[in-house]
Amino acid sequence: MSENRILELLARKMANEATEDELSELQYLLNMYPDGLYYEEIFNQLWVKHHDADADAQLDAAYLLHRIKHPEAFQSDEEEEEITADASPRGYKRMLMLASVFLCVLLLGGLTWYGFYGREQTVGSTEIFAGKGIRKRVTLPDGTKVWLNCNSRLSFNDDLKTGASRIVHLEGEAFFDVTKNKHRPFIIYTKKFSIKVLGTAFNVKAYPGEKHTEATLIRGLIELTVADAQKQKILLRPNEKFTLTDTHTGSIFPDTAHTRNLSIEGVKPVEIHSQKYIEETSWVDNKLIFKNESFEELLPKLERWYNVSISVQNTKLDSCHFTGVFQDESLDQALQALQLIKPFKYEKNYDEVTIK
Repeated sequence: MSENRILELLARKMANEATEDELSELQYLLNMYPDGLYYEEIFNQLWVKHHDADADAQLDAAYLLHRIKHPEAFQSDEEEEEITADASPRGYKRMLMLASVFLCVLLLGGLTWYGFYGREQTVGSTEIFAGKGIRKRVTLPDGTKVWLNCNSRLSFNDDLKTGASRIVHLEGEAFFDVTKNKHRPFIIYTKKFSIKVLGTAFNVKAYPGEKHTEATLIRGLIELTVADAQKQKILLRPNEKFTLTDTHTGSIFPDTAHTRNLSIEGVKPVEIHSQKYIEETSWVDNKLIFKNESFEELLPKLERWYNVSISVQNTKLDSCHFTGVFQDESLDQALQALQLIKPFKYEKNYDEVTIK
């Protein structure tokens, strides 16, 4: 797959010149190659910043980007068109838009050095973010490898490599393969609990707004501390999963408005179509696994996985449960597979999906 094709389709989309087939092809490529969403993110950020610019300026910008990426298509004996800036607000906005496109091209050129999903990067910044539809694999300064799932954020201080403790903060989901160092424990803080390790491999799922927060241990030993019960230490052994569930009681009194249920259970492979999967960590291998999940439980996973917003108007789906495996499927293919389990209709408008 050539990055140029994604760039070309994005330019045509921004200029409102893309056909339905081209939009479908673009969505398919972005789903197949998640890091291609970096390109779309930069395009969108630059375009939204100048949303008030007139339509002609947007068309000029898209046309210019297309010429930059495909100069061979515009070779002729005609004199080169001169672009001048006038003093009017419209002229300023147009030049600002063109400058943004040039910046976009430069940024895209730099990003291609990092390649597509699956290539490691060494992190030097204090915060790493994987947006919706994007999964990242990074190596921290201490050598620890981290896989970030969609819509997840990891942050750490500059002393991660030299401090007495290696401390990181996680919002979302990540798989850690921690470099061993018995003198410098590795500590992960989430909103609801913290995890202390010396060297091990495990998965943490802690998305804001979700009632379940999980830690799944693959190998080694980890110590968990619940945020509001600092004296209670929980030891997790290989192939065990710790789950903290928030349950709202409806009480008007703050102390009893919600309760927290703690559980530890063994990690068992789920069998789907005669294949066995570890549901908690299959996303690291680019597989979205769901077993007997309600539509309400499945929706946030689909939104993160495909970088879309889904609204549901069909209340009949509330009582339905779904089981399946998605890997290379496009959004349309995924929704069509779900339709085989429970018939429904849907409409797409770029990154918005309505289930009817």
